[in-house]
Amino acid sequence: MEIDRIVTSRSLLESLVHGPLLVTDLPEAQTLGTNGLALPVAPSTLNLQQKLGHLYEDALSVLLRASPTFDVLEENLQIQEDAHTTVGELDFLLRKREGGQLIHLELATKFYLAAETGNGIILPGPDARDNYYRKLRRLREHQLVLTRTHQHCLPERYREEAIIVKQLIYGCFFDHVSASKQASPDFANRHCRRGRWLHAHECVDYFSPGTRLEIIPKPLWPVPLKLLQGIKLERWSHEQPVDRCLMVRVAKERTPYFIAPSGYPGTGTGTGT
Repeated sequence: MEIDRIVTSRSLLESLVHGPLLVTDLPEAQTLGTNGLALPVAPSTLNLQQKLGHLYEDALSVLLRASPTFDVLEENLQIQEDAHTTVGELDFLLRKREGGQLIHLELATKFYLAAETGNGIILPGPDARDNYYRKLRRLREHQLVLTRTHQHCLPERYREEAIIVKQLIYGCFFDHVSASKQASPDFANRHCRRGRWLHAHECVDYFSPGTRLEIIPKPLWPVPLKLLQGIKLERWSHEQPVDRCLMVRVAKERTPYFIAPSGYPGTGTGTGT
């Protein structure tokens, strides 16, 4: 089923303004207040045929450029030590209109499935090669400190200014349907989105006969279900093969589900975010 680009784009923009954050303040960077974001007056159509991270960056760019709070100075700014060595990239460099503060903003949208092991709970992504704690460590030790460790590599006009680092990390944690309690990862926002997950072979026993399951297309993964009301989605049946994690909406339920391949997370199959 082909999704409506205008409706999907609007839902993505609204999710950035109204959706809860996945991660709270970090020692290296507090969250950026979403009250500084503004929905555009005219409809915006985003390019849905790209990686989810890039799509969400495009959506945030639309909101920042419509905002009366910020001026966007740079997007995807490459940080190079020399002509042959790139050490990283800044998602956004902003100027706050009131006060003139320079802000380095990092954005991420991530999804993690809590899986119990003999060594405790792990938090892989839909692509099991991804991992919450690895992503968090990368953010804290590299991405969020780039303007401190490599400010001398910024364009000359920014090198002598004080730079405030902010972050916006959206997404959802999914607990297995048999889990006795919710996973509580370090720095998780206590009001973040929560979902449930199960393996494909568990669906027959878990869901009641006749339960309507609808596939949430990947561009809509970041959108809270309340913002998907009225959007028609393709139905999924237990007979359909599952070779990667599939997000679904379940009739009359308020949380999304991930249906995972039977070997997940050990096989590393899935689709990256």
